[in-house]
Amino acid sequence: MYGEETYRKEYGKQVEKYLAAFGLTEEDLGKLINSSSDNVRDIVKGAVGLSLGKMIKIANVFSVHYYQFADPAYPLPEERHLSRSTRKKIEKRKSIGIIVRDNQNLLAKELDRLISIGFLSKPVTASMLHQAMDKSLSNRNSTEISNLLIKRPRNQIIAKLSAKVGKQNLYIHKDFLKNHEPNGLDLFQSAAEQDNPLK
Repeated sequence: MYGEETYRKEYGKQVEKYLAAFGLTEEDLGKLINSSSDNVRDIVKGAVGLSLGKMIKIANVFSVHYYQFADPAYPLPEERHLSRSTRKKIEKRKSIGIIVRDNQNLLAKELDRLISIGFLSKPVTASMLHQAMDKSLSNRNSTEISNLLIKRPRNQIIAKLSAKVGKQNLYIHKDFLKNHEPNGLDLFQSAAEQDNPLK
């Protein structure tokens, strides 16, 4: 006979399956049922018990009865049959994508590593920095890197040049700034050299 913990975990798997099927996050579901994303994450992990009321709320998000939602064999509903609020949330998530939470500051740490080995001794774009980073960060984007460069503490040692490569800004360590003034070396050539990232 199954214990309560087993049922919680099975229900959590169902929640995870429905979220993945419709491209929603724990945060999205939390907003739809007036709960927190942390609570939904705990539900997915099977770490918390659920009241009948909470089970009904979750099932209603996907326009099924709570006992149908809990049944792994029950087919997923079609998106067109979902409630208007759920469809709107799905469309919004499609437009903004899933935001990666960097709770361990992995991107910042990797950026600091590149700065420390002299990668910014010549003008580079955020895209070039991204290409040189560890492959585990390939799902991140260059805009995040730009944001890290223009904020403290990195903006104390990194300068943004007036020249650009296409629409992309160029950045350089301030220790090397005097060697790359606009009336000096060809910034675009220097940046192009960085297309082959340091190993």
